[in-house]
Order: sequence, then structure tokens, then C-alpha cells
Amino acid sequence: MDAKKIINNTTFYNGFEGEPEIELFIADNPEFNIHIWDGYISDIFDTPNFDGNEWKGFTRDYQQEVRTYDEKDVPIDIEEYYLDLMNYKNKHFRFEETRECFDLIAELFEYAKENSLGVKVNWW
Repeated sequence: MDAKKIINNTTFYNGFEGEPEIELFIADNPEFNIHIWDGYISDIFDTPNFDGNEWKGFTRDYQQEVRTYDEKDVPIDIEEYYLDLMNYKNKHFRFEETRECFDLIAELFEYAKENSLGVKVNWW
């Protein structure tokens, strides 16, 4: 993985300044961060698969507007959020860019997992 991709990456927020935004960052190394327009997050998590289990990770936070949605610098359980994200891996997204955004989020989690680092979230 090219860690440079997750250093101060605003690719998926550029052009949407002033719109709702999510920031994912490495807890002990905040320059490793990605900023994402809420529209891409919505495109990923707006239609969750509900298989009788309770929602977890971003799906829970997004659907119930709790935790990362209403608090700042929230540490997250990387495994829980990563597994939740992977539930959307084969989803057809409305925006072309959402697939690339999805992959970048996955790379951030994979980098954190491989290096035993924490991840935090800010939702603006």
C-alpha cells in the first residue's frame, strides 16, 4: 500500500467545501488523514443490508446519527468498521468517484491494521 495516498488527502472533498464532511485519521499521526464529502459516505451507507443482525460500524453511526456522527475525535474499532465497510464492497454506487473513495477508506483501515494504529473520526 502506498501510505502517501492517506497523507492530508482531500481528493474526495475538493469542490465540496462548505458541505458536510467526514475526516478519518490515524490517531497518533493526524497528518495521515482523508477528508470525504458526506455525499460519498451517503452513497456507500444509505441502503444497508439488514440480515437480522444489528447494525455496526459506519452503518450504525450513519443510520442512527450517533457516535461518530455527533462527536469529535471518536476512536473507532478498526475491525468492526472495516468489516462493516466490506459489506458494501459489491454495491453499485450512484457516483463514479464513490468506488475510488470506498477503496481509499479501505486502504486507510488496512494501513492502520497492518501497523497496529488507531483510527479516529470527525464528522463536520
